[in-house]
Amino acid sequence: MRRMYFSVLRKPKPWKKIIVWTAILALISVAFNSFIASLIKPPPAVAEVTGTPSSTMPVTNGRVLAITTAPDGTIYLGGEFTRVYEHTGLGAPVNTTTGAAVSTFPAVAGGPLEPAAPGSTYFAPYTGMILAAVPDGSGGWYIGGDFTQVGGVTRNGIAHINSDGTLDSAFNPNANYRVRALVLSGSTLYVGGDFTAIGGQSRNRIAALNTSDGLATSWNPNATFGVDVNAKVFTLLLDGTTLYAGGNFTAIGGQSRNNIAALNTSDGLATSWNPNASSTVFALTLSGTTLYAGGDFSAIGGQSRNRIAALNTSDGLATSWNPNADSWVYSLALSGTTLYTGGQFTTIGRPIPQ
Repeated sequence: MRRMYFSVLRKPKPWKKIIVWTAILALISVAFNSFIASLIKPPPAVAEVTGTPSSTMPVTNGRVLAITTAPDGTIYLGGEFTRVYEHTGLGAPVNTTTGAAVSTFPAVAGGPLEPAAPGSTYFAPYTGMILAAVPDGSGGWYIGGDFTQVGGVTRNGIAHINSDGTLDSAFNPNANYRVRALVLSGSTLYVGGDFTAIGGQSRNRIAALNTSDGLATSWNPNATFGVDVNAKVFTLLLDGTTLYAGGNFTAIGGQSRNNIAALNTSDGLATSWNPNASSTVFALTLSGTTLYAGGDFSAIGGQSRNRIAALNTSDGLATSWNPNADSWVYSLALSGTTLYTGGQFTTIGRPIPQ
């Protein structure tokens, strides 16, 4: 008897069809997305614009009219310049032999500290400046001026930079306006300028600060110019326990003093010394018992003296020395028996017509 075999074809279950088609559609979706992605290039990454100028960007000696960046990061410039310089900020120490800037000195930037009045362009020509610098005796520097940043850190008008180029984090007097003069005496830094607050205290244009923490001491000569807000201390010179101050003021150290005075370092009071300059004193330098003064005055020490004079430290009277500058004298530097002068004049040191 012959055996017969039958094969039974079973109908596929519906859920298996769903699995197969889901897999097929997933593969198609992946392939389609990959194809589209190959056609569409993503936008290039854009760095966030912080609004803070770069402290490492080079500077030019003329206008830059075009800038473009290559894929490798190289920046190309075009314009009306002939040289590109390393950025040093508002100032830097320079090597006395090579003239090269000291690379470790942090960039000083920002300013002015006092904003211009609405609609005014008075401050438009500049973005800040260093007006005074004194060595700290350990390879570092105290700097003063009209700036708001040192090495990218907020410092208003005054700062201490260590010998290694780092910013002294403990010293932050935070002047509310321009610092023009600095004199260091041991652990005390005397400061002059346009400010009305510094070192955590109200101080009008002149103050003494602790070098350890930048706080103001109790010493407070309080320079003023009547009811005018434009009093300024432009220059300071220390001689023992006497601090000479020059500027644009009518009272200082508790006494009426026009533009020049001698102050006790012990209490900030003015001494009896009173040359009574007729206008602003910008510069002072000392040689023994003779104090040289430069400015825009026409009378000082009881005599007619045009912008430059020599005064006795004993009584404040002018000596017979009379170079007679025809315009303002801003700076003085003494070397031996030669006094170097700088300013706005075109004639100085010529005999005065009789």
